[in-house]
Amino acid sequence: MLDDVSKAFRIFSERNQSIKQALLRRRRGKYDDFWALRDVSFSVKEGTTFGIVGSNGSGKSTTLKLLAQILVPDQGSVRVEGRVSALLELGAGFHPDLTGRENVFLNGAILGLSRKTLNQRLEEIVEFAGLGTFIDNPVKTYSSGMYARLGFAVAVNVDPDILLIDEVLAVGDESFQRKCAERIGELRSGGRTVVLVSHSLGSIQAMCDSAAWIDQGELRAIGPAGEVVDQYVGTVHPTAVVDESGRVRTGSGEARCEVRVVDVRTGEATSTPRSGAPLRIEICVSATASISTAVVGFGLRRIDGIEVASTTSHHALSALELGVGTHSFTYTIDRLAPLPGSYDVSVQVSDWQHQHVIDRCEHALRLDVQPSGDGSLQSGILDLGGFWGQPS
Repeated sequence: MLDDVSKAFRIFSERNQSIKQALLRRRRGKYDDFWALRDVSFSVKEGTTFGIVGSNGSGKSTTLKLLAQILVPDQGSVRVEGRVSALLELGAGFHPDLTGRENVFLNGAILGLSRKTLNQRLEEIVEFAGLGTFIDNPVKTYSSGMYARLGFAVAVNVDPDILLIDEVLAVGDESFQRKCAERIGELRSGGRTVVLVSHSLGSIQAMCDSAAWIDQGELRAIGPAGEVVDQYVGTVHPTAVVDESGRVRTGSGEARCEVRVVDVRTGEATSTPRSGAPLRIEICVSATASISTAVVGFGLRRIDGIEVASTTSHHALSALELGVGTHSFTYTIDRLAPLPGSYDVSVQVSDWQHQHVIDRCEHALRLDVQPSGDGSLQSGILDLGGFWGQPS
């Protein structure tokens, strides 16, 4: 339960980098308080599944971290009764140099389980994760899908009274997502309490008994999941609809666009490309009416909302006349620039002046970019694509 909870973070405009610098400057660094949550109150009934919806940066993940007691509120109080298991970030709680097996015991110990209990559940955890012999490899060699499978397997097999999940259903392949949904269903049937954050509004509607809508740190609505989702969509996107996959679409609707990412080297679709790999973005537009001057495009955002890149066909192709039917467009990337991390792909078809949106889907696809393997860049957003020369 959250009771009038507020949480602030300091955003520094000028920071002292050392004690020496602070003494010489004789003042603290300059900062502003950013209130991620303001006076939020709600309770989750035991044995129910509770969803949290909202746009990027609204405070959803902060709320989960408060419930997991990773963060402490600046105002108000948080009360949680029972054993909490949380899957908040990909690989959170894993030590990269330990093997998957060793990390199972590490995570279990953090959650208060004995080594004897973990030994009894180890086989089930490994089977659910589907890692095979990789369970004895260091997790720093794992792909994001392997991270997700192991993290979820541990989280749901430690007998949690309360399970907190942040966007896990958007990670991994379709079969893993289905496996996650089935296990969450089993937990619900077993009387466990589940709190779920997801951009998939269809998942919130299908899996949750009730939900809350948080907007810019404030609680805007709470109630039955279907009603809250309808209110969220109707207010944020008055002309939007939720498609059969649970994705929010805006636009006049004369066409619908879908996107997939293809590894150029294998010719197969992928959701886990490697940084630096050649890729092809394929956009399929299905038109139910003729469109005289069409433009297609896509955008890439990091899951924290930072825009990485966007492009359209406006300057590369002449005005397109699309008849009724299906039309395919491609955009080839010789070298994928984003560094490892999770990214959302949006896709859109509009008129030539970009003033009339025909169809737009903000979270059309999730990409989990993998390390390139050379280890030359460790931080930031983009791989610069350069190389070091020998000293002269």
